[in-house]
Amino acid sequence: MSFFKLIRPFNCLFIALTVLFGAFYRNEIFFSFPVIFAVLSAVMIGGGGYAVNDYFDYPIDKINKPHRVLPSGKIKPKTAFMFASFLFVFGIAFSFFTGNIFCVIIAILNSLFLFYYGRYYKMKFLSGNLIVAFTAASAFVYGGFSNHNVRNSFIIAIFSFLYTIIREFIKDAEDIAGDVRFRAETLAVKFGPKKTVVFSIIPTVFIIMFMNYLFYSGIISSKLFMILNLLGTIPLIFFIIYLLKNPKKKSFSRISVFMKVDMLALLFSFWFEN
Repeated sequence: MSFFKLIRPFNCLFIALTVLFGAFYRNEIFFSFPVIFAVLSAVMIGGGGYAVNDYFDYPIDKINKPHRVLPSGKIKPKTAFMFASFLFVFGIAFSFFTGNIFCVIIAILNSLFLFYYGRYYKMKFLSGNLIVAFTAASAFVYGGFSNHNVRNSFIIAIFSFLYTIIREFIKDAEDIAGDVRFRAETLAVKFGPKKTVVFSIIPTVFIIMFMNYLFYSGIISSKLFMILNLLGTIPLIFFIIYLLKNPKKKSFSRISVFMKVDMLALLFSFWFEN
């Protein structure tokens, strides 16, 4: 059960859904072994990323999140590292069964990114945020490559990348106490929680521009455009205003969860417009 918690089962389920989404968005749905292997591969690599991140985050999590599996003593750090290595190796191995070289490249790149993110880049200015956003967005493209649906998968991948960047900024502000103690160079540590929220306006503007591009170029319908504004633009603006007025850890934690739920709602909107 502890190993199950270590890989964040809800997040792994979300990874599986994103790969399936990328494979079948605006595409015929059918049974496909390459897609199945893409899902298994992505879930293993994602799970390995969570496990290795907890391994490297062990000292910080003692302060920020002592309830997690490693700080609470349920799993030893070395055991978690071995488990993560196992997941990375098998995740890359499964990518070969997709029959697509780009899937293999993405699997290897993401495994390396997730490892070095936990070991080094998470503590560095912006690089950690960009890695998380890239790996999240690449899951859609991974599914797209496994099922010859790359163009459609890129639509969701771009949206996901920008949305994840915003959520990463908010998570940085949430974790600022432990990050300051361990001399991390995150956006929140350098500029403070309030300015971090202000920086999140930039990707929000890009999301609005991208949605308008999709609509005015005829890629999405007027109905979906309206739904995306109701579920995407308006909540994001509300989140930013709320956090500027309440720049506290509890507020950042709450909005971080809301954003995850909101992202699911946005994905459902894209899917049912499919």
